[in-house]
Amino acid sequence: MKVRSKKRIRIAQRSKKVPLWLRRLGIVKAELKAARFPRTAKEGFRECMMLSTTALRWLRDSIRDAHPGANEERVEAERRLLLARLSAAEGRWLTKWRKERVRYFGR
Repeated sequence: MKVRSKKRIRIAQRSKKVPLWLRRLGIVKAELKAARFPRTAKEGFRECMMLSTTALRWLRDSIRDAHPGANEERVEAERRLLLARLSAAEGRWLTKWRKERVRYFGR
């Protein structure tokens, strides 16, 4: 048991700045235990589809609210632009995340 604790201490000392998600792993574990996950792939797919449809509807509604009087073509163009910007931001986030993963886990 002492060997394990010494190993943990060395790992903690090696990484100067521990990421926030790792420091709060207990909170994440508790949240995941309380979550209800779909029992089958079909149920999970259906739930994902409903959430995606709802999110896209909310996005379209918020664009209509921000651009009163815009026709459907303009709303659709704005929606595509916003989704492209989100995709680019996600790409930047993934690049940063991969660097962090290599830094902490060496993979």
